[in-house]
Amino acid sequence: MDIKKDFRKKYIERRNHLTAEEVCRKSAEIFSRVCSLKEYGCAAVVIAYMSFGNEVMTRPFIEKCLRDGKRVALPRVMVCPGRERHLAVYEISDVTKDLIPGFKGILEPDPSVLEPMEPEEADLAVIPGVTFDRHCNRMGFGAGYYDRFLPKLSAGCLKAGVCFDMQLAERVPTDGSDIRVDMVVTESEIWKPGQYQ
Repeated sequence: MDIKKDFRKKYIERRNHLTAEEVCRKSAEIFSRVCSLKEYGCAAVVIAYMSFGNEVMTRPFIEKCLRDGKRVALPRVMVCPGRERHLAVYEISDVTKDLIPGFKGILEPDPSVLEPMEPEEADLAVIPGVTFDRHCNRMGFGAGYYDRFLPKLSAGCLKAGVCFDMQLAERVPTDGSDIRVDMVVTESEIWKPGQYQ
């Protein structure tokens, strides 16, 4: 029995029961908390992601970052012969014009018109996940993209996992390849390591 696979399935099913209105409202509450962080105010460069399905909705947040004069980068899944698929980030300036359908139909930066950005330039990174726990452990979809990407961020970059309250687990099963985030932001609270015993 694959504990991680079953755990992942359980939390995806939970999230999929949310209505579009609930996703919109709860996402706005989550990003209100993110934008209240001093790290957001100080950030010159923000890495985010384009949400799909019932993930925490990011487009309004990305548009706010751009209005606030921040540089914004979004990930693209890179497929290179002889190499593992990996994430690269590209700086965008317009959510409508700079994105094209990419891996699994998710909107990604168009590499034919955009320049890649070095991940270590980011001051704040907003990280998706299927589930998180109060110790800031994260579980994604299982491909390991973010576990390989997060170590490329600078030590000074705040890595904020975002999820709905219903995606918080008591304890996420982890192994040596899983990377923690610095905090988890939900619609009702912000969790940091050591805060929860």
